[in-house]
Amino acid sequence: MAIASPTHPDQPPRYLLVMTATIIPAANSGVRRADPQLRLEDYKRALRYWLNYPHPAAERILFLENSGADLSQLRDLAAQENPRGREVEFLSLPVHPIPEGKNYGYNEMAMLDEGLAQCRLRQTTTHMIKTTGRLTFPALGRALDLLGQAPELMVDCRKLGFPRKGCDASVQLFACSHGFYDRVLRDSREEMNSTDVRLLEHLIFRKVIAFKGQPGIHLRFPCNIDPVGYSGFKARSYNSPRSAFSRAIRAALRVVAPNYWF
Repeated sequence: MAIASPTHPDQPPRYLLVMTATIIPAANSGVRRADPQLRLEDYKRALRYWLNYPHPAAERILFLENSGADLSQLRDLAAQENPRGREVEFLSLPVHPIPEGKNYGYNEMAMLDEGLAQCRLRQTTTHMIKTTGRLTFPALGRALDLLGQAPELMVDCRKLGFPRKGCDASVQLFACSHGFYDRVLRDSREEMNSTDVRLLEHLIFRKVIAFKGQPGIHLRFPCNIDPVGYSGFKARSYNSPRSAFSRAIRAALRVVAPNYWF
């Protein structure tokens, strides 16, 4: 499958950092880090980080929220703690129940589809960087710089460990041109089901693997981009010894076996 209208290599990218947020998770979401006040503090911490991030990846920020929570504290933070003068747009989207047979990933993609369609800042940018809004990714700028030019797609695909089989794509963070999102990912949530495309990680992998090897398509990060913060589902810090061990293995394999997915 070929990509139409790739990003022009001489065009400087203008990134829109999209922070997806659910401050008040649904009762059936399965997350352990579920306390709304705790989650709000996570989002405030992350927003403060990106407002100070010294890389063009965060020059424009879209904060997308889909639980109907009060965003006033976040708006105040953006207005009062913005030393780099970053443009920040907040969108509060309607609360949608998770459809029968789907999981949280369905609403995550619905939030992106609806939010990007309404976003004012999207009209002045060329690329989006989707982040899980409670987390930060210090190596993001370094990874984009290592690519040499703005990607059509940058996502980290992984081989699943035993006893799981196959591959998936990490969805905490990915970057793509607006055109790629509109052509390939928009409305793709309708392909999710209760069997082989149950998780958002499965869906994104299925949608992007067809473009492997094409110019501008990067299905592995050029370096580790490790998250900082707490897992929503396990409420465990990403700085735990187990997570640190996995990161060390991935970092080594990117050097000695760059084509091996782990």
